[in-house]
Amino acid sequence: MLLNLEIMFHFCMMMGVIIATGSNNWFTMWIGLELSLMSFIPIMSNKTKLNSESCIKYFIIQSLSSSIMMMGVIMMSMGTNYKLMLALSIMLKLGMSPFHTWVISIVEGINYNSIFIMLTIMKLAPINMLSYMNMNLSLLIIMSLIMGSISGLNQNSIKKMISYSSIFNLSFIISCINNFYIWILYFIIYSISLLLLTIIIMKTNFLYVNQLMLNNFNKSVKLTLWMILLSMGGFPPLLGFFGKLMVLMYIFNTKNSLMLMLMILGSLIVMFFYMRMIFLSIMFFSDLIKWNISFKIKFNSFILISMLMTPIILFNLKS
Repeated sequence: MLLNLEIMFHFCMMMGVIIATGSNNWFTMWIGLELSLMSFIPIMSNKTKLNSESCIKYFIIQSLSSSIMMMGVIMMSMGTNYKLMLALSIMLKLGMSPFHTWVISIVEGINYNSIFIMLTIMKLAPINMLSYMNMNLSLLIIMSLIMGSISGLNQNSIKKMISYSSIFNLSFIISCINNFYIWILYFIIYSISLLLLTIIIMKTNFLYVNQLMLNNFNKSVKLTLWMILLSMGGFPPLLGFFGKLMVLMYIFNTKNSLMLMLMILGSLIVMFFYMRMIFLSIMFFSDLIKWNISFKIKFNSFILISMLMTPIILFNLKS
């Protein structure tokens, strides 16, 4: 894609997200979502057959959810019960369980840059729209907690593992949707952690988990990778842990014991499959390497680690 066109599509996508997030009119929100959708599809597309399939799937799912949303807006103007239709369309857009299968099938055909955008920026507007509805979504949250944690255990593909982790983290965000400060802060923390993870994976050119044990990285790269994975898993005292701690304290104050227990157990499972990646990266079998993974790290590992450790400094200043 030409650089000028790519910049234009990114700009239009961000404008669509801003319009959908900043508006208080459902029709204007719908327009913003469509603008971001039509701008994102050229960004995620390339010339491979698998990518074309992923783009078509994404377009069909998002178009279907937009049609359901428009039907809900029409029902709203007629004074009928519209909340179920709007909630269904938003859940489909977000890829929450049990509407998550399209996310898993799409990620294999797109690059990590598109995965990051799809799992963070493109979800901001639908989450914000869901916060206006004031609905009890406990069942869907519990389903996403279970599906996102358990299904990620038997995955060898890093892209699918990131997707299941995204479903799990999305359930954390939706669980505190009534508190804007908590959910937006958790969303920012998750976005930063995922950005750092996708950067280092793109630089090292990983595709599968078992490639981690067939590596010859220097200590700086390994340390950075371990810190990012621990942060994604919610290991204290890194950035991801403080986000999960905020949500768990919020759920504790609501006295929802079942959800609190499932969140803690799910977090342990998610931590396990991130720890598995760390253990595999510790192993080094130079004689068994069957392919070369070439990379060149152009960013400063110290800066990344400092960003992950920032909450410790802020916590000490606050106390």
